Amino acid sequence: MYYRNDLERIQRELAEKKEDLLRELIDMPEGRFMCTEQDGYRRYLQRIPAKGNRKKEHRFGIKEREDVLNGLVRKEYLEGALKIIDQDIRALNLAVRRYKPVDENSIMEDFIKKYPELREAVYSSNIDIEEWKEAYERIEGYHPENLKHTAADGTRSRSKNEIYIASRLDHYGIIYRWDCPTGIPGLKRVPDYTILRVRDWKVLYWEHLGMMDVPEYRIDNKKKIEEYEKVGIVPWDNLILTYDTIGGGLRADLIEATIKGWLL
Repeated sequence: MYYRNDLERIQRELAEKKEDLLRELIDMPEGRFMCTEQDGYRRYLQRIPAKGNRKKEHRFGIKEREDVLNGLVRKEYLEGALKIIDQDIRALNLAVRRYKPVDENSIMEDFIKKYPELREAVYSSNIDIEEWKEAYERIEGYHPENLKHTAADGTRSRSKNEIYIASRLDHYGIIYRWDCPTGIPGLKRVPDYTILRVRDWKVLYWEHLGMMDVPEYRIDNKKKIEEYEKVGIVPWDNLILTYDTIGGGLRADLIEATIKGWLL
């Protein structure tokens, strides 16, 4: 599986978060929060350490100075968060340097160089991919009135987001078919994508539900999922579900995470 991009993305997000916190920290009150307690009474203080020309540490009562008290409490969080972020960034830097993808190409590369005659043994399966593709033929003209968009390979689709998902599947070389009957007796539903996952040669189905802000659409798709479950097509086992609205709410980052986590 390929997770380097995810690690690098988290690195960037943490670096941006660090910059935001550092900017906020500049405006926080001087010194640190301090609390003393005597006879059950707590006194909140602003502790300003000795520094430069300041020969002695200063302490000021701030219980009645709400802005300073709140600022120093916020400062406790900011400094704690920055410490954790620095630790996480160091850990991620090490992880990225040591990261190795877990896929057959990377692991078996040296083996294949040494024993090229055994290449077919490394990548063998009981499935003929071309035969599999032929077995899952797209229903031509399936809801033709809705096929308003055209993919790069000329395939027509019902939505731009379905084309986007297909383009990402193509990008990663994933074997899939569009709008194909499952071949399961009694099931009339047709998944958006039927996918052959080559790491374990498992067939998965992907439904992109693109009008979740329409009540009738939600009701129909609830029934659809129930019909899938009755025949063993179960969400997060062999059924992937992604969502959108008419106005557009596709999360490209979630599509990428779904593909990398489930299909590679």
